[in-house]
Amino acid sequence: MLWTYIYCYQLTLDNHQQNSTDEHSSGKADTDTTYPVCVYCGNTNRIIQLNHAAQKIGIEVGHGLAQAAALCPYIHIIPFNKDNETQLLKQLAHRLYPLASDIVLDSHNGLAIRLDNLVQYYGGHNALWKTLARELSLAKVHYHFANAWTIEAAKVLAFHQTNAYFHSHEQIKQALAKCSLSLTALSDKVKTSLKRVGITRIKQLLDMPVHELGKRFDNNTITYLTTLRGEVFPKATLFRPSSYFNNAMALPFDIENTQHLVPFIKQQLEQLAHYLRARNLHTSSIHVAFHFREAPIMCFPVCSALPQSSIESWLSLLTLKIEPIVLPEPVISVTLKCNEFDDMDSESSDFFHNRFNEIAQKQLIGRLNAKLGDNSTYQPQAADSHQFEFMTVAERNTAHYSYASDITPTFTFETPKPLTQQTQICFGPVRLSNEWWRGSSYKRDYFIAQTSHGVRMLIFKDESSQWWAQGIYC
Repeated sequence: MLWTYIYCYQLTLDNHQQNSTDEHSSGKADTDTTYPVCVYCGNTNRIIQLNHAAQKIGIEVGHGLAQAAALCPYIHIIPFNKDNETQLLKQLAHRLYPLASDIVLDSHNGLAIRLDNLVQYYGGHNALWKTLARELSLAKVHYHFANAWTIEAAKVLAFHQTNAYFHSHEQIKQALAKCSLSLTALSDKVKTSLKRVGITRIKQLLDMPVHELGKRFDNNTITYLTTLRGEVFPKATLFRPSSYFNNAMALPFDIENTQHLVPFIKQQLEQLAHYLRARNLHTSSIHVAFHFREAPIMCFPVCSALPQSSIESWLSLLTLKIEPIVLPEPVISVTLKCNEFDDMDSESSDFFHNRFNEIAQKQLIGRLNAKLGDNSTYQPQAADSHQFEFMTVAERNTAHYSYASDITPTFTFETPKPLTQQTQICFGPVRLSNEWWRGSSYKRDYFIAQTSHGVRMLIFKDESSQWWAQGIYC
């Protein structure tokens, strides 16, 4: 077996820098050189992540908050949240899953990918790693990596910042020999015991016979050591992507205006588009939630008239939706969910099929609903009546009717109007009688006529030979 371990040592900081870059886009590839930023863990009172600007000032990983503030009073502190970082790691795993199916999540900042069963599909180790490295580069995460025969061995090499892709067992063995015993997952008690007898490097430990180690340590320690040697391959729980999309983003600062939320929501829509594209899906509805410090969560759906996966289309609809919203207090995080999907319809992608009018109409309806509300738009529809004055009604877009006649006009007048302009008959006559339960009895001969300006109208002649206009065609 062959595994690679990817140690994402500053996921929280990478996410913050990516958000800041999108919010304050100035043509630079990174905001790492603008101001010092540190990620602070309150449980240990230690700085655990920092950017290059903070390193220049003299701040180091492991410093306390007071020491960091003394070196730089204006440093930007980001509180560390293990759950948020785990969510970021899962997002990265979702991104890598279409390229490699066997992925194991390790803690909140590491993941392992099995390689030996993928080499034949990519045509070699170089093509496989270049594909994975390119996706990691597009994700804009900093990481250390290494590969070995087991996840445990690859993890030690990644913590050692090896950053090399090995092709043979001998290379892996030589690289492990250089690593310190402090990088292993052995307990502090075991490390202390080994240090007392002069064992501080993994090479010294691997050279010792197993039966000698078995006299001094428990089974868990022996199992781990044999795993480092590649003699035992423990089972691991593989990552499986969720059946729905759920993206939670912690904002780098509190936001009071909905317009300033758009760049961050765009990032979430980009991840949604990647999720849909990888699965050949569309969606017609998404759900957005704004989180506050004290106010209740504000949730609202955004619906489209037709299924789509385009970032631009969803962003325009969502911008219209949140534009009139008044926030009760600053937003601290945004959640984007999508659990209703539509499969790609191969018939709808026919190049010779003219769908422009239908799609343009649905896009307009979707934008109007996003701006005015889901129940504020109406559309002329045909009701179940053969009389033209009762055939056309105005209903919400959710109602569905079928036309009772092929000559039904686009718009029907509420009451017939006398025909006062010169027309030329194009079709007719069609004789219709009224419905007996309406009360009055009449017969009419209907025609389709065209005026001198090219407008087509539905006209009729009553029993008194009087001409009337009933509706118009568009």
